[in-house]
Amino acid sequence: MAHEVLLAIGCAPPSAAIIAEHLVEADLRGVSSHGTMRLTQYAKQARTGYLNPAGTPTATQTARGSTVVDGGGGYGHPAMMMGVREAIERARGSNSSVVAVRNCGHTGRLGHYAEVAAGSDIATIIAGGGRRDLWRQVAPHGGIDPKLATNPWAFGFPGTDAGPIVVDFATAAAAGGRVMAAKKRGERLGSPDLLTADGEPTDNPDAYLTDGGSIRPFAGPKGFGMGLIAELFASAMLGDDTPESNWIIVAIDVSAFQNSESRLHLVQALIDDVTSSRPAPGFDRVEIPGQRSHARMLERRRAGIPMHEGVWRELQELHTRLTAE
Repeated sequence: MAHEVLLAIGCAPPSAAIIAEHLVEADLRGVSSHGTMRLTQYAKQARTGYLNPAGTPTATQTARGSTVVDGGGGYGHPAMMMGVREAIERARGSNSSVVAVRNCGHTGRLGHYAEVAAGSDIATIIAGGGRRDLWRQVAPHGGIDPKLATNPWAFGFPGTDAGPIVVDFATAAAAGGRVMAAKKRGERLGSPDLLTADGEPTDNPDAYLTDGGSIRPFAGPKGFGMGLIAELFASAMLGDDTPESNWIIVAIDVSAFQNSESRLHLVQALIDDVTSSRPAPGFDRVEIPGQRSHARMLERRRAGIPMHEGVWRELQELHTRLTAE
């Protein structure tokens, strides 16, 4: 269904396949804020000319030999997939690589690209953002007014049979998609991750989405600092003439430092030690970032993906309207 919607709004078939797979993968892993609920947003962006749904990525080399993937003004998922594949290939040849991705729209769940790289024994650091003139979402630490986008970071490392180790987070206390998802479900966030227009903490999505408020940076100055650095990569280094976002992908071939057998032994020993901690009140056990969502993906492939009735109805209506036109 996602593939048919994306074709109907003008995506080239290869891009539609990549985006559809990405969105369903996010739902499988329990990250519904970056899953198929985004189709309504993508359809609106195509209809209003916010970006070019037919835009496809191309890779070029700078005068100094660096790889830059240009998203062609289209959705960011195909551009990021090209970028991470380029980063993997170049890292294998020279132990590490840096690839830039620019001129694209929403890229989906950043951790997905770290997972792809980890599956090829490549560790990654990914960060970016940009277009803060359009996406003023996050207030700086000590401020009220939204000034930055949610500017996420992802870190990935090859894991074990239980899945890769992936840390993926917005530098905001709540990702914009999480706030949107709560609004669609008619729920509050459950924690005061937002600010009202007057600077009062709140968990009401409307404060940010409709009433002129903002999202707080996570961990105060730490989240603000990481968001600022990501913005510097995205706009000061790569330029701000992009529909939505620019990215930097740092890839490291871990086999350059440790053979696979030794590394796996060390990774497993570290995981075993960390997870042996006594669980804190309210927790059943310590879990490893990335491996929890990996287990959820395996379970949902077997049992199906739970989806809020209102979101599912909205997707069905979108699909019916677009495929009937």
